[in-house]
Amino acid sequence: MNNTFTKQDLRRIYKEKRNALFQDGFISEISDIICKKLARCIFFKSAKNILIYYPKDSELNTSQLLKEQDKKFYLPRCYENNLLICKYKMGDELLLNKYKIYEPVCEPISDLGILDIVVTPALCADKNFHRIGYGAGYYDRLFSNKNIKAKKVIIIPDKMLLEKIPCDTYDKKCDIIITEKRILENFSSY
Repeated sequence: MNNTFTKQDLRRIYKEKRNALFQDGFISEISDIICKKLARCIFFKSAKNILIYYPKDSELNTSQLLKEQDKKFYLPRCYENNLLICKYKMGDELLLNKYKIYEPVCEPISDLGILDIVVTPALCADKNFHRIGYGAGYYDRLFSNKNIKAKKVIIIPDKMLLEKIPCDTYDKKCDIIITEKRILENFSSY
């Protein structure tokens, strides 16, 4: 990828690429493969509390992870400039927020230290474990919380994995990237 692309350029380019995958019907297949790979990982098998996200538009769908009976799942809720983390199970009430994302309505948890995994949405990511999200900074602020010890996992189609993307000092690296073709681990973050 050309180093002259800005984050905004990459957001536009990779949103279009992901939308094309969605229209071709591949996003469902890729979601299925990636979620199965994630569920087979040792760190996932030993995890108890997992933050996932509710998919918007052509995002990878994490809902099949909810079938894992021995896990507790959580969804984020936007509140001012932060994410509140709320327990979630299939069938719980959800409301559409200002970003057109479904969110839980229950009370948020107070102890973020219980989270073992944070499945992190991204439009694209690089092999240095940086990601480009939608630009609001919610997950970077969440990862700045000193109580968060969870493994930060990016799930993306392999076509969205780049060599290097622009990053700023406030951008937080993730620990693991899972695509339909590979799993990359950032061993320096452990």
